[in-house]
Amino acid sequence: MDDKQFDKRMALLKKSYDRMEQKLNPADVLKQIEEEEKEALAKQTIATQKKPFPKWQKPAVWLASIASVLLVGFLVTLYTMKQQENNQTEVPQNELLKKAEEEEVADYLMKKYKSRKEDIRRELKVSKDELQTFEFIQTADTMLDFYLKNNLHLLLTDESYVENMEEYVLSNLMTPKRAIETIKTYNNLTFDESYEVYNQYVIAVEELENFYSKLLEPFEPLLKNADKKQYPSDLKAIIEAANNQYMELKKDENGSFYFKANPVEGEFAPAYINQLHPDVFGYFEYLKTGYLLLVDDLRYSREETANSLKIMERSLLADVNAGSPNYKLLLETFKNTWVALLLGTKKYPVLAEDGQPDKEYITFLQEVAKGKYGEVMKKKAANIFKELQQNNHSETLAQLTAYDIWTILLQTREETAGYINDSDFNIVDMNDSRIEQIKGIYEQYKKHNDIAILNQLRPINIAALYLYTISIGDESLQKTLLMPDSELDISLMLQTMKNIEIFSQLGEYDGIYPIVAARVAISEQDMYGRQFLIKFSKQEEGYYRITEIID
Repeated sequence: MDDKQFDKRMALLKKSYDRMEQKLNPADVLKQIEEEEKEALAKQTIATQKKPFPKWQKPAVWLASIASVLLVGFLVTLYTMKQQENNQTEVPQNELLKKAEEEEVADYLMKKYKSRKEDIRRELKVSKDELQTFEFIQTADTMLDFYLKNNLHLLLTDESYVENMEEYVLSNLMTPKRAIETIKTYNNLTFDESYEVYNQYVIAVEELENFYSKLLEPFEPLLKNADKKQYPSDLKAIIEAANNQYMELKKDENGSFYFKANPVEGEFAPAYINQLHPDVFGYFEYLKTGYLLLVDDLRYSREETANSLKIMERSLLADVNAGSPNYKLLLETFKNTWVALLLGTKKYPVLAEDGQPDKEYITFLQEVAKGKYGEVMKKKAANIFKELQQNNHSETLAQLTAYDIWTILLQTREETAGYINDSDFNIVDMNDSRIEQIKGIYEQYKKHNDIAILNQLRPINIAALYLYTISIGDESLQKTLLMPDSELDISLMLQTMKNIEIFSQLGEYDGIYPIVAARVAISEQDMYGRQFLIKFSKQEEGYYRITEIID
C-alpha cells in the first residue's frame, strides 16, 4: 500500500466516523467502510487508465526485458552444458568398451598361448626355466608381446584380425614333431605346401638337437659301455624326448654321442611322411647331413655323399625360389661337394700310386655318367671318363670349378640366364633399338680397327656382338672375341644363324666368372633350342673374352 492509498483510506475512515450516531452498530460500520472502499477503488482505476505512465515505470519495463533475455540465455547455457556433459560421458563409455574388448582378446590369446607353451614343455620333458632358454620360445614371446602392445587397435577395422594374429603367434610355438604332424591335415601336398612344412620344421630342430645332445655328456661312459636296459631313468627320459622329435642317437668319428633328426627315412619317421612332395626332400636331406665336406676330405663315404647330392639335386631343379637363403645354401653345398668328388680327395684320389686312374674312381665316374647319382653331372662325368681313358689326363677335370657345375645346373633347369626373374641377372630385350646399338659397335670397330673398343665392353655386349658376327659371318672378329685357347662346342644350328633377331633377351650375371644367357625367340625355339649360355673369363690384360658356349 503506497502513501496515496493510505491517505485515502484514512479519509474514508474519518468520513465514516463523522456520520456515526452515538450508539453505533459495529457490523454496520464495517459494511459501510467496505462499500465506500469499493467505490473509491473503482474511481481510482478509471483515473489510472486515463493518466500516462509515470517516468519510473519505463526503466522497469527495460529491466524486465533484459532480465527475460538473461534468463533465457542462462537456461540455454544450462542445457548446452548438460549436453556436453552427456557427450563426455558417452566418449569414456566408448573408450571403456574398446578397452574391454582389447583386454578380452588379450586375455584369450594369453590363455591359449600359455596353454600351448605348457603343452610343449611337457612334450619336450623340460622345466619351465629350461623351456624359457630356447631361442624359438623367446622369439614367440616377443612376437606375442608385440601384437598385444601395438596391434590390438586393428580389431576395430579388421574382422579377421584376431584369427590371423592367433594363427601367426601360435605358429612360432612349433616343435619338429608338431610341424611334421601338420602333414596329416593334407592329402598329397604340393611343393609349396611341403616347403611350408619344412619352414615350420626348421624353427626349432637344430636348437633341440644341440640341447638334447648336450644332455648326453654326463652319460658318455654309460652310452659307450652299458646295456640300454641299464640306463638310468634320467637318460631314458632324454632319449625318449629326443626320439619323440624324430631324432636318432648317433656316434661321431670321435666316439661322442649326439642326436640327429631324420623325419623322412629315419627309425622314427611317421608313415604319412610320404604325403610330402618329393621335390622338397633335398632340404630335409641337408638338415640331416649338414655340410658334406670336412677341411681336407669328405665327411661321409663317396657313395653316401653322392646319394645325398642326388636328393638335393631334385630340389635345386624343382624349386623356383632360387633367390631364397635356403636355396643358395643348398646350391653352395651341391657345387662344392661335386667339385671335391670329381677332383678327388686324400681318401678318394683320382690317380693311384702308379699314376694311373684309380679303379674305384673310374667305377664311380661310370656310375655318375649313367645317371646313378642324378642328371646334372652325367655329361661332365662322361667327358672326364673319356679323356682319362684316352691319355690318363682330363683337361675338363683340370679346369673344373664350382662355377662350371652351376652353369650345368642352370642349363638343366632350362632357365634362360639361369633364373630369368632373379635379381642377380641384368636382363635386356633384344628389340630394334638394342640391335641397332650392337650394329653401331660393330661398325665403329671395323672402321677404326681399335681393340680398345672391344676391351671396354661388358660381357653382355661382347656376347651380343659375338652373336651378331655369327649372323653376318665375320669369323675374324669371332676369334678376337674368344679366349685364345677356347675350344667351343657350338652346335651347327648356332653357326648357321642368319639373323640376330632370333634372340629375344640377353641376361648377364655379374659374378667372379660372368655368364650371359641368350634366350631364343619362341618362334625359333623348335629350330635353335631355347637358350645358349655363354661363359666368360679374363685375359692376362684383364679384359673379358668368351671361353665356352653351351647350347
